[in-house]
Amino acid sequence: MPNKPQFKHSKLGLLSLLIASSTAAMAQNTDVPENGAAIEEVVITGYRGSLLNSTMAKRDSVGFSDEVFSDDIGKMPSQNLAESLSRIPGVNINREVTGEGQQISVRGLGPSFTKVVLNGNSMSVASMGDMNQNGSDGRQVSLDIFPPELFKSLTVNKTATAKQIEGGVSGYVNMKTLRPSDLGEGHTLNVGVDGIYKEATSSTSPKGSLTYSFSNETYGVLASVVAQSNDHGVDGYEVIGNVLQGACLGEPGSNACADGSGDGLRYSNIASADYAAAHPGVNAGDVIDISGQQSTFDAMQLPYIGRMVSTNGKKDSVSALVSLEYTPNDDITAALDFLSADTANEYTRDEISHFYRRNYVYQPIPSDIQLDSKNQVVSGTFYGTSPWIGSQDYDEETTFTSIMPSVDWQISDSFSMAASASFTDSEFSRYNPYGLMFGASTTLEYANDGIVPSVNYGSTSDYANYTTHDGEDRIRASHTERETSTKGFHVDFEYGEDPDRNGFKFGIHHDEIESTRQTFLPVFGMEYDGNADGSVTMAEYLEGSGATAELSNNIESYIRTVNFGSNIDGWNGVQSFGATDWSAMKDLIGFDQWQEEQQNLTDITEEVTALYLEFNTETEVAGRILRTNSGVRALKTDQYVEDQTGATNESYDRILPSFSAVYDLTDDVKLRTSASRSLTRANPSDMFPGAQWDGSGIDVVRVGNPGLAPFESTNFDIGGEWYFSELGYVGLTYYNKDITGFTYQDTILENLDNLGQYGVDLNELTPTQLEAEAICSPNCTVQVITRVNTREASTLKGFELIWVQPLDFLIEGLGFNASANKIEDDSPEGAEITGVADSYNVTGYYENDAFQARVTLYHQEGAVAFNSWGQDVETRDRSQVDVSASYRLPVMQDNDVTLTFDAYNLNNEPLSTRFAGDGVLEDSQSYNVYYPGTTYTLGVRASF
Repeated sequence: MPNKPQFKHSKLGLLSLLIASSTAAMAQNTDVPENGAAIEEVVITGYRGSLLNSTMAKRDSVGFSDEVFSDDIGKMPSQNLAESLSRIPGVNINREVTGEGQQISVRGLGPSFTKVVLNGNSMSVASMGDMNQNGSDGRQVSLDIFPPELFKSLTVNKTATAKQIEGGVSGYVNMKTLRPSDLGEGHTLNVGVDGIYKEATSSTSPKGSLTYSFSNETYGVLASVVAQSNDHGVDGYEVIGNVLQGACLGEPGSNACADGSGDGLRYSNIASADYAAAHPGVNAGDVIDISGQQSTFDAMQLPYIGRMVSTNGKKDSVSALVSLEYTPNDDITAALDFLSADTANEYTRDEISHFYRRNYVYQPIPSDIQLDSKNQVVSGTFYGTSPWIGSQDYDEETTFTSIMPSVDWQISDSFSMAASASFTDSEFSRYNPYGLMFGASTTLEYANDGIVPSVNYGSTSDYANYTTHDGEDRIRASHTERETSTKGFHVDFEYGEDPDRNGFKFGIHHDEIESTRQTFLPVFGMEYDGNADGSVTMAEYLEGSGATAELSNNIESYIRTVNFGSNIDGWNGVQSFGATDWSAMKDLIGFDQWQEEQQNLTDITEEVTALYLEFNTETEVAGRILRTNSGVRALKTDQYVEDQTGATNESYDRILPSFSAVYDLTDDVKLRTSASRSLTRANPSDMFPGAQWDGSGIDVVRVGNPGLAPFESTNFDIGGEWYFSELGYVGLTYYNKDITGFTYQDTILENLDNLGQYGVDLNELTPTQLEAEAICSPNCTVQVITRVNTREASTLKGFELIWVQPLDFLIEGLGFNASANKIEDDSPEGAEITGVADSYNVTGYYENDAFQARVTLYHQEGAVAFNSWGQDVETRDRSQVDVSASYRLPVMQDNDVTLTFDAYNLNNEPLSTRFAGDGVLEDSQSYNVYYPGTTYTLGVRASF
């Protein structure tokens, strides 16, 4: 791997450079007009202009809402939509393992509890969440598919109104795309070109954007396209089941334990070549006397799987927006908005496992084992280790298309109608074959001494002695397809000369949402049916096609080198290893000619019809203005859920009232309160009636629950703001949510033989599963995972603080904005809500007519995120530093030619989780850790 640039080690110098640049720019901007000099109107632009728009929108609102606007050069405050929302109090980011913001959580609840709409209409995105498939198959919307250049503003409503589409217990986010009128009258052409440098890959990728707009009093047209190629690379560490297995002395010549227990990692007492080399007088094949250490070896508590992971690839995307506006007269405006986004993500995930399952294929020889007070291995040497090396080759494509026509008609001075239709369709496909081989026998040095344990091997480059094994799948195949679509028709009426202040609104909304998922497996010709049982397994195909023999004889021809660890701070462990060369392997196994058949099909369809009535009032109380919004939304939901084991139909009606009020205590102090009922429908993937194995083994099976009720919440907010200048204000809010119908993951440990009661047909076990059953029978323990509704209400309560502070009294153009969320889960035992985390962010900025710079710190406290194999897993505290700057060149000033610079995750902060309350040292109990590295962007923008 090429050497990284030297300034990687001087990021503080980068901050210093920005500060110095700001100081120089300040010195050029401190001239004050003399007495009597003409004072020109000051137009606030850039980041301060975006803040000013947000301040004005919040000041004019009745409920509790925040809005983020693009600045005057068409740039959101961050690299994508999710991160642009992070400066809002109570909004946390769910990140891809690459470090990029992907989904958002509002007020402690997960992304599925936030309703995301596009121009006020329903939408959905087919995705599998992040690269580890977290955040998949739910109602959450992955925002990373949309480039921020296509959007005017993002609005987060934390309190419900009757007009809002239901579905967001925690919040309602409206993404507003650009329209021609947003860019003013006449012709406008905005151009942007960026180079994106990733430290993790030492590579630079291009990004380009082009927006054309024309608008006059009658019609307007806007066309925008954004194209980007993005290299990504992440090194990390993963564990499955932190102390799930003990250890046993293996029975020579078999997979069994010598004591017949059938459980735990198998270790050996037969000297290997590397053990003999390290112990004079011992020969390979000798029986080692372990009587003095066997009790320690048997007591070892080990992960079910512990592995180093490297993910590398490229993500290409093209997005386009077309918007048409037509205003034939002063009373009618029609618009048609078309948005499309396509991404192609090709990457390879390689993993080298030092502990894997029961190590019954190649049994290591433990030595110098040190245990902590819970018998977890602190350090040790394992001779005769053959690491499990898995590789997955991912080929993913995601598409999104939306068409949204709308018309606004001012029927009279006091009566208007707005009608809109919407159609969205999103498709996702993923091919990810998996290849397995074992490294050559070597020595493993292991020390669980930090956030990422030290893992070293004597050698990982002896490719000629890598092996495959008849007892394990050399190749596995996986193909998943998802499609989500929405159709909607909304008609809204308003009565009153200013219905947002005095008047009422009513309307009818109808939305249809459908989501399907299919999985496929390859099928092979009967000429490969080696055991004549009427079916062909992958192993039989590989044997019959000659692939198995070729791998045995020439395995080094199908291996490539994976470099590892260069982006992990302080890493001195394994530097490289061999993994499947997919180009050669696919040719060998004829991958592109495989035929497939469908294995699973799931479908969920929902039809929702809602009527609403909403009143707005403005009156004086004690000589001050009081504004209120009150309303009620009545809805009916018809829900159809189907998979290959059956189908269910559910229908329910709900009445959702809402009330908000804001009182002007003074001209600059506003007091607010709000109360409402809201709901979020259950996660579709939790409702399918059948059972599905989680992985290729027999360790975990997931069982659906079609009877899950929707989540319903009673919400209360009270707070206010003090606006001490046009831009600056301080706000404080207290909120409380009582949520019924909350679900939690219930894990039941069952013997394999008892799974029939959950709909599992043991006669349909795959060869790999039968192999696993033969090893552990009759004591095969399986985790049965399902979701159930809690019987009691769960309660979230907390405080949000926001502070926007211009510092023009010190230096003109200087300022900061900060927000914080302090949240508490006050739920009964057994109904606790996961992911509840305190957070804050602070941005310091400076700008003048030509230059702007800002530094942002995002911090999120750790919180219990989920349960894995009976153990709570929590996120670690995380703080990320981002930097942004721009300079308007003193040439072609009519075209606003501007250089931009951004640095994301300047401090290379990892994304990590740990096992909660487990172990002596917190940092030594990681669940997973990923180092995405720092991303630098240098670009130029211009307007014509």
